[in-house]
Amino acid sequence: MTESAQSVDGPSRRVKAIVLIALTLLLVAGVSTIEAWPFTGWRLYSNTKGPTAGTFVAYRVGPDHDEQLVDYHNLPYAFQRTPYILNKFPRSSAREREAACDGIAQGEREAGRPVIAIRVYWELRRVVPIGGERHTKLLERELRYTCSRAAT
Repeated sequence: MTESAQSVDGPSRRVKAIVLIALTLLLVAGVSTIEAWPFTGWRLYSNTKGPTAGTFVAYRVGPDHDEQLVDYHNLPYAFQRTPYILNKFPRSSAREREAACDGIAQGEREAGRPVIAIRVYWELRRVVPIGGERHTKLLERELRYTCSRAAT
């Protein structure tokens, strides 16, 4: 048998067995709604969200001591994933939180806005779907972290 004849036979039995096992595990996890990544019941985005949503939000404090919401989309690209970092704040060490705040302050400064501190609030909002879009109304706002070292 020549080499070209062997390649027509397809993958080896071992490869076929691995693929079959993986597909079987995915199917069983999906049908039985088991949540053990990567074999999940695919519920991550399929569950209906409730009428409220909570998240951590950063505000910059300027020289006049007024707070302004940090608009992540107007920051340089490297800083636009900040909301994901903020949501990890409760599990982060003080050093990690300070580093994140320093990064937010740096992004604000690079965008031309003066910063003397960063404040991180937990905000709870009511979510109202209007015309296929999610609109929110602030229900609660609680100061959780102040990163004054960002002023240096």
